[in-house]
Amino acid sequence: MTDASNAPSPGFLARAFTQKLPFWYALVISLIADLATKAWADATVRPIAPAKIEVIPGFLAWAWAENLGAAFSIFHGKANMLSFIALAIIAGIVVFMYRATPDRRWFILGLGFAAGGAIGNLHDRVLLGHVRDFIFFDFDLPGHTWTVTLPFRDGPLRPIPQRWPIFNVADICIDIGVGLLMVITFFTKEKKPEGK
Repeated sequence: MTDASNAPSPGFLARAFTQKLPFWYALVISLIADLATKAWADATVRPIAPAKIEVIPGFLAWAWAENLGAAFSIFHGKANMLSFIALAIIAGIVVFMYRATPDRRWFILGLGFAAGGAIGNLHDRVLLGHVRDFIFFDFDLPGHTWTVTLPFRDGPLRPIPQRWPIFNVADICIDIGVGLLMVITFFTKEKKPEGK
């Protein structure tokens, strides 16, 4: 009988692909959904901007926006820096995926969603110079209906946005991925090896 401890370790292709199919499924689905919906919005929503398309009046609308920054438009106009950061994050995700054991399916799935969303926005930033956003929650944020100002180095005081920034499917996928990773990290315990 062959000792399992002496069994050969899986090769690169197995560790990166065949044992990590949830990662690749989530990545491909996220990327296709993001680019397809952005193409639709580019053809349908952009031509009527700044007007919006009401989906659920007072709650949800399609509204075109070209984000030159990151989430909430931070680092506005820093496309090269944001692209470099995105590449570093994607590389880190791939390393975590490769090192994860196959039984950590939900962890691997979360990495796939995060990677797919990051690649979708990186695609826009590299090819277009901005990220295409179109999903808009058309209501005031609870607790943020008053005017508040913060100092910014590049200009005078300006109000904190009272509504959700316009976003896209890639952002949703990133949030799903990060949410899964947080739940798994903070609410699951690693199995301890049983003593002999």
